[in-house]
Amino acid sequence: MARGGKYFVTRNDSCIAAFVVEVPCFVSGRQFGKDSTGGFCVTATHTDSPCLRLRPRAFAEKEGYHMGSVECYGGGLWHTWFDRGLGIAGKVALRIGTKVEERLMRISKPLFYLPNLAIHLKTVEEIGAFKINKVMRAHDTIRFPRNHRSKTRSLVQEQHLQPILCSAIAEQLSQSSEGEKRESKDKDEDQRLPPALERLVTQTIGLPGAKLLDWDFCLMDSTPSRLSGIHSEFIESPRLDNLASTFAAFEALVEASRCQSEGAQGCGETDILVAVAFDHEEVGSESLSGANSNILEGVVIKENANQSYASNACSMSFVRVIAEEADIPLQDFVVRNDSRCGGTVGAMLSARLGVRTVDIGIPQWAMHSCREICGVTDLMYLQKLLECFKTGMTLAGIVGPGAGDDGNTLIHRGLSMLRCISCAA
Repeated sequence: MARGGKYFVTRNDSCIAAFVVEVPCFVSGRQFGKDSTGGFCVTATHTDSPCLRLRPRAFAEKEGYHMGSVECYGGGLWHTWFDRGLGIAGKVALRIGTKVEERLMRISKPLFYLPNLAIHLKTVEEIGAFKINKVMRAHDTIRFPRNHRSKTRSLVQEQHLQPILCSAIAEQLSQSSEGEKRESKDKDEDQRLPPALERLVTQTIGLPGAKLLDWDFCLMDSTPSRLSGIHSEFIESPRLDNLASTFAAFEALVEASRCQSEGAQGCGETDILVAVAFDHEEVGSESLSGANSNILEGVVIKENANQSYASNACSMSFVRVIAEEADIPLQDFVVRNDSRCGGTVGAMLSARLGVRTVDIGIPQWAMHSCREICGVTDLMYLQKLLECFKTGMTLAGIVGPGAGDDGNTLIHRGLSMLRCISCAA
């Protein structure tokens, strides 16, 4: 590595850590000097969002339609996935000659549809509750009780999370026009991918006719992201939790590294700047590419006495000073005693690294919905705050000598040389 070098590492194509090296004594392999004011400035986010994932044997023909079978990833608001066109995106493994290669793939065209029952087939209780059964498989039988208006009717008897891909007759006509021969099999037997979908996937990745070995596909909202509101003050998009914070973190890293390179006044010239985005935060982070792996041994400040968030008085005051200097408004958020609290990668990273950490994010409507909404100015403020965090972090003396200091050798004048901001929605 060289001073001023810019590097990145990835895992599983779903986790990335990018960093800029500016500390000369670090590059030479020596320890930080006692007079050094530099350190590691880390912003951490996550790349995953709640979604519906296709199972390995995902399709079966039922009632004249090819229907998929999905698994619920994370804690989504699953009723919001109904009655909208759904595309697919993810990764495929395929055989090219004697090699097995992985390719990323995205089809924005609406391919799947999860229809609601017609209103006259629902009871008043069902309309009000909109409960769904998540465990049915594609080949399970649809059963309707004789008296379908009965108040004792069980929603478990219906197939809710089985997206429709196409009608069976359209698929047969497609195969006939392509000159394909369909294998004889029970129509209820699980299939991997219907031929038409497999053909579309290989065409999308630019390798028509390639042999698909396996895949990791997620359904997604096919409607493009857009600005909304009469003044275009809102961003309406899928997966804002947590791609909004990921965008802000990496944009801030780019701007901060440019500031360092140009030697702008106030930049942390001796800091190592890091932005990392983990996978699998929505399901616990314990994976090859998650925050609990060995990869790392207005804006809202989030606090929780039970340590669901990593913020404390020391780290929060640190952010408040940065925000005050940059004229960035802040809000404080604490959950009610009778409300369940979410969690982020912040507390996990703070525990594993011994880092003073603060959890921040921007407010959202409909978080974990298929489509979420946040404010345009909030995202701008978040990026500005993270940029100031990385460019003005020689702020030794913000925390008084010995304040909260337990003798850690990485503490200098009361300020940890390892500093982390965890960004979540």
